[in-house]
Amino acid sequence: MDLHCGQIQGFFSPQVPADNLDGSAVLLEYITENKGLFSDPNNIVVIAPDAGGVYRAKKFQERLIGRGFNDASLAIIIKQRKAASQIERMDLVGTVEGKDCILIDDIDRYWPY
Repeated sequence: MDLHCGQIQGFFSPQVPADNLDGSAVLLEYITENKGLFSDPNNIVVIAPDAGGVYRAKKFQERLIGRGFNDASLAIIIKQRKAASQIERMDLVGTVEGKDCILIDDIDRYWPY
């Protein structure tokens, strides 16, 4: 579900069928049906946890706006890495203070780490 990239499907052998399932449709439906979960449904920010997730988060933000969350904004976390899997610094681009945040991420490796 929500693979890190669609090409991962090609790494599986034909004996292991794999499809990338986009969980955002289910999340979007849940949020739409449960607006009361938010302190203010018009004060939501969608966050991309890294540069690679911006497209996914932007699409989710657009879908929220299409469902009536007209003021949904977007924020991005910019990560500077020391090495693979080692984050040296993170910078937030966008405003999240006082907002209900929805972090849109993918699955990029198997658990546990």
